[in-house]
Amino acid sequence: MKNICFMVSLFFLTAITGFAQQKPVIQENKYRINLPEYWKPGNKVWQILSDKLPLVCEELRDKELCGDECRPKYTIEFQMSEPLIHNYKANAIASSLYARSYNFVTAYSFESSLLLFDDTDKLITRVILVDLDEVWTVTNRAELRAYTPTLPLRNVLLTVSPRMAMAGINYQNQSIREMTGGSQEQTPYSYINDNMEKLAPARKDMLTVIDQKIRKL
Repeated sequence: MKNICFMVSLFFLTAITGFAQQKPVIQENKYRINLPEYWKPGNKVWQILSDKLPLVCEELRDKELCGDECRPKYTIEFQMSEPLIHNYKANAIASSLYARSYNFVTAYSFESSLLLFDDTDKLITRVILVDLDEVWTVTNRAELRAYTPTLPLRNVLLTVSPRMAMAGINYQNQSIREMTGGSQEQTPYSYINDNMEKLAPARKDMLTVIDQKIRKL
């Protein structure tokens, strides 16, 4: 029995040792950048970051950028917050009898950074790309329903069937008033109130801002 227990223990010890030996060795001279799919491989932004980051992050100096197959000493992670909406503005651009066109401008802020971690997941440096104090805008066009008045009232003469005449019912000298309803105007305020999610900046809008900021580095 002791021999069996010894053999089982030896088996697990060998398995653990083998697993430890298979663990990739940290490559001290390399680092990796993880970006959203918005920036495809070969995009100019990759080259800009690989040129500029070593200038602001001492840990990356003389280090080589590597792909997914390596286990680098340092990793750059992308971070972006949700948008903070400041206000909405409606600019009238055209109108017709039944509709009015507006450009709705949404002012917002957000923040984005590149976070430098080492192989122990310790945060080393935060490189700010977009600051929360910066204000950006996104524009959406919409057609709003215009006010349509009700049409004037008109008289409609009632006809009397022979059976009704024999019964002594006579409406020939009477009429009813008929009118057609109009439509109420849709105000910019009501449109904003009903479409806040639609008027908010999309993720792509914010990534476009970041792309422009990186290209100016």
